[in-house]
Amino acid sequence: MMTDQLMRMILSKWVSKPIYAAAELGIADLLAAGPLTSEELARLTRTRPDALYRLLRALASVGIFAEGDERSFRLTPMASLLQSGALQSGSLRSTAQSFNAEWNDRAWMHLLDGLRRGCTPFEEAFGESFVDWLESNPHQAELLRRANATRAGQYLRALCEAYDFSQFASLTDLGGGYGILLREIMLANPKLPGTLADLASVLPAARKTMEAAGVGERCTVVECDFFRSVPAGSDAYLLANVLHDWPDERAGVILANCRRAMSTGSTLLIVEMIIPPGNEPSAAKLLDLEMLVVTGGRERTEGEFRALLAAAELSLERILPVGQGLFILEAVVR
Repeated sequence: MMTDQLMRMILSKWVSKPIYAAAELGIADLLAAGPLTSEELARLTRTRPDALYRLLRALASVGIFAEGDERSFRLTPMASLLQSGALQSGSLRSTAQSFNAEWNDRAWMHLLDGLRRGCTPFEEAFGESFVDWLESNPHQAELLRRANATRAGQYLRALCEAYDFSQFASLTDLGGGYGILLREIMLANPKLPGTLADLASVLPAARKTMEAAGVGERCTVVECDFFRSVPAGSDAYLLANVLHDWPDERAGVILANCRRAMSTGSTLLIVEMIIPPGNEPSAAKLLDLEMLVVTGGRERTEGEFRALLAAAELSLERILPVGQGLFILEAVVR
């Protein structure tokens, strides 16, 4: 019934918040070696046994953990996704921690302010931009990077299969973070030299990623603030899940700097969700609200992407589906 469906939506925090608590406490890691009772788990997590039991019982009722005899609990396939190791494809622990954290709740509490006054709810809640706040909250920044790396890991193979990167003489990944995406592209294309360009804070982890994968010798890791400039001379540039973090004006600055770095024949590849028209269900339409609340950015329609690129003197040549709602937008110099 519609009433039941709407009620589940209204009360969705009854599931998402317990998932967050279990992720914060590391319950899935503690159960990796086998079942434990709620008493044992409470002792290990320094929580109250009865309250923890009630939380795990509720999660078990929706398939996250399974209850056995004497209040014992074990992992289920879904619960296993909450284990640590967010750089490993499939782990969602960091995602659960980031998107249900107290800071995220505080930002969403100002959604009405954003709707009424056009402000960014996060900035209304904290008095500074999300980027600036992350600089002084390194633990949360690390969780978010891990969550983003996990997301990249979920579409890596599909991306490499959807696009022929071997046609390029070189590829620069702008805002590439830990280098998870660029690593997989280079592994799939053994002759392709790569450059990872990002802020200085993530470069040590990026170098480790490349060296561990055996592609360190053909991958250059450079400091880059793409609001100031972009390294010139690459055959192709990659912006994966970058533009949606920013409003049109700031996204336009990034694209203009890409255009200045590009020469005739260069290609810009943008990996993003595209909002479909009409009432079609889409994760992009929901993620767009997270962007509205936290970063002031947005997910975009095809028409909005075309307009942004045209303003930067770039032309959208084709759009290729990747899966999971993502697309590759291929743009060239006009």
